[in-house]
Amino acid sequence: IMERTKAMHERGFPMEVLTVDNHCDGPYVYFRLLKEDPKRAKDVFELLQMNQGNSSGIGIGCVSWDGSVHADQFWRHYSFGNVKEKKFSEIWTDTSNELMKGLKNRKALIKANADRCAKCKWFDICNGNFRVRAEAIYGNVWADDPACYLTKEEIGYDEQK
Repeated sequence: IMERTKAMHERGFPMEVLTVDNHCDGPYVYFRLLKEDPKRAKDVFELLQMNQGNSSGIGIGCVSWDGSVHADQFWRHYSFGNVKEKKFSEIWTDTSNELMKGLKNRKALIKANADRCAKCKWFDICNGNFRVRAEAIYGNVWADDPACYLTKEEIGYDEQK
């Protein structure tokens, strides 16, 4: 993807490519830029810090055609309420729902349930990555994201911690 995007830019077709649902892409891009363009790597790192990774249920939400409110477009199997019955702002800030509360305060829950995430130096950059994928594969919203492809070395994983 990166090679193709770079080639498009070089041919005069500037484009932006979004990988969307895998926040470990950020550290991957950073590692690659460290080798190819260290100054740009620094800028990218600052942007990654500012973005703070996955924000499903925090800064991203989805309202379905029927008015159902979901944490994002991939959480259609779980609704927090319906905008036809209650204001979106009330639904979105109602942390009496355990999942909504957890998504808004996910770090401790993920660190208590996910081995790799708990030991990952990029945790604050990806914010635990994609929770719905962890739920789909492991049946636990707070487990490690199974699609994190970063190596133990890249995440700073230490078996002793």
